[in-house]
Amino acid sequence: MLSAGVSLASCKSKPKDTGTTADTTSMTAPAPVSPAPVEVASDTALERGVRDATKDYPGVKAEVNNGEITLTGEVKRSKLANLLMSLNSLKPKKINNQLTVK
Repeated sequence: MLSAGVSLASCKSKPKDTGTTADTTSMTAPAPVSPAPVEVASDTALERGVRDATKDYPGVKAEVNNGEITLTGEVKRSKLANLLMSLNSLKPKKINNQLTVK
């Protein structure tokens, strides 16, 4: 009797397959998205921008070489974020921050 109850429980009706399937033959894959090219400013444009951005920071020296800005000298902690944001807006390849923070 116990085995009959188990076999009845395992024979529960399953949802019937209606036989409908989605037609995927007409679907096309989305076109691949290529990343936007990275824009890097020329050294001449960077030098002008860096000179302007660092004019209010007398303890900071900046050099531009191959699209990279190297910072040396001293800066107050409260002014560092503003300086880096100004320099990042110039679109250099990289900023080498070697500043001493006071």
